[in-house]
Amino acid sequence: MAEKNIIAQDSLLAIRKHEGMIRYLPALGALFFIVFGINGLLRYYHYKNLESQNRQLQRVIQRVDTIPDDREAVARYRALSPRIPEVNLRVLQRQWSIALEILHRIQLARNNEALEQDIPQFTNELKDHLDGMRDACNTILAEKESLPGDIVWRIYNLNGAVKLLTAFLVLENERNVEKVQGLLREAIADLKSSIATVDTIRGATLMKNIPRWNLELLTAEQYVRKFEVSRLEDAARLNLRDNLEALIPEKGGYAPGEPLERRIKK
Repeated sequence: MAEKNIIAQDSLLAIRKHEGMIRYLPALGALFFIVFGINGLLRYYHYKNLESQNRQLQRVIQRVDTIPDDREAVARYRALSPRIPEVNLRVLQRQWSIALEILHRIQLARNNEALEQDIPQFTNELKDHLDGMRDACNTILAEKESLPGDIVWRIYNLNGAVKLLTAFLVLENERNVEKVQGLLREAIADLKSSIATVDTIRGATLMKNIPRWNLELLTAEQYVRKFEVSRLEDAARLNLRDNLEALIPEKGGYAPGEPLERRIKK
């Protein structure tokens, strides 16, 4: 009899415990939906805030795009946060314009006796500037797998232009033919990589021509082969220097006639 009473009491306790759990289920369900709703709301405001920041960044970039002074524009781009790939590309495009500006100063100084003493300073400035550009290109290309193709092909194209201008400096100042050979081969390799990348972009007919134009300009007269055949006398080397100078792409690192595109595709 005592055992039956104990069993009955245990059963009663179990029923009451089960009923208690059932009573708490609506409260637990409500708590779950509250937590879920708060989490969704936080995510919504997070993405909304990111979208707002991106729109603000786009507006700032467009304002900087209109700045005519390349050095000021580079400083303004570098101050932006976050430094998205499109901004890094713009920095390199403006830096290429600065490189051509320094080259122009060297050319003017070469023909002006009063400025001849400044040529070594200008040359060192240009060399350091190009070295920094090449490092920046290599840093960006190290992450090319995660970047859009329309950025990657431009970086390759610019890198090729930088190496071509560096080859001009080496030929002008170091007379190191082997180093010039290597730089020209690297420039050709970068332009070929630019072509391979731009060919993967649909509907980019004009863009596909740009690195091809640069490559044709660089290889049309077989300058690399001329370097490899023999060491050049001073007169022949001077002619090649002038030829290389004529091959250096215009602003943006692109062949003549290519408009600078500074808009970001949304």
